[in-house]
Amino acid sequence: MQPSHSPLFWSFPAGSLFATRIRVSLWFPLLLLILLVRFDAKIAIALTGIFLFSTLLHELLGHVLVARSTGGDGSEIMLWPFGGLATVRPANTFKSQFLTASGGPFTNFMICLVLLPPLLAISGGSEAFNPFVLPVGEFTAKWGQELIVLIFFVNWALTIVNLLPIYPLDGGRMVEACLIGQGTATERKTICLKIGTVAAIIFSAIGLMTDNVWIVFLASTLLVMNILEGVSVQYGETFDDSFMGYDFSQGYTSLEKSVDTTHKPARKSFWERRRERREQEKAKVLAEQRRRDEEHLDELLAKVHQQGMNSLTAQEKKFLERKSKTMRTKNG
Repeated sequence: MQPSHSPLFWSFPAGSLFATRIRVSLWFPLLLLILLVRFDAKIAIALTGIFLFSTLLHELLGHVLVARSTGGDGSEIMLWPFGGLATVRPANTFKSQFLTASGGPFTNFMICLVLLPPLLAISGGSEAFNPFVLPVGEFTAKWGQELIVLIFFVNWALTIVNLLPIYPLDGGRMVEACLIGQGTATERKTICLKIGTVAAIIFSAIGLMTDNVWIVFLASTLLVMNILEGVSVQYGETFDDSFMGYDFSQGYTSLEKSVDTTHKPARKSFWERRRERREQEKAKVLAEQRRRDEEHLDELLAKVHQQGMNSLTAQEKKFLERKSKTMRTKNG
């Protein structure tokens, strides 16, 4: 389990793909529990698995790999019960920042596009286009077709929701990228938050008019997040680790800076501060490891000098050989 400054981000490692660390939130089982309360057990398990895999593709292919291909970088993904968090650093260009933001929903949209022909051939498949009403209540003998409907439904919902122009969803990030060159970074974020607040209010009103509790819940949560981030931006570090630390879509950090040095630079986002803390912790661990390796190397060299190479164990010889290769690589 990784050390964390907030229980919200407690997670455990789940391997890596394409040189990207993958972590799963300890709170992820909450999603399954919520779905088990609301739906049939088999449907709940299927939805959880589909959401997990779709979110992984959203973050890995849509954000991390797109950031790398446009001059940026990405190092880690965390899967949360209500979305994914991708620690990426887009390049200081509109192209990199816009494509990094839009790559996530585009990935989910492409999955929907691939599934569209078989979906339209399924009786009742068109019901999957409503992202707030589950199209399948339980599995029947046609469970294969129903699984296709659910996969389309989840990815279609991720596409629609993430394109909302509400910060910090992908749509809000895309709006922020479009404002590059317009004022300072703080001014651009403030504009994004205002747009997001208005959009969240409209979204919430739609939920109330249609009596859809899921829309109201999502819109209200996004509205609160926008308000908290706005207060955080206005008062600097007062809300240093606010609720805005959680990003429904992705937690990528922007390296884009304002060219106007006469203004106070925008405060670092939660993810920039979190990334810096983790990099500092990683640097400390590596420095300590190098120190121990150097001490061990000195001991082995002294042992060889006094007793000869035959006095070393097989493990000690491998260590000495590995360090020799490392030194030759550095010198070469």
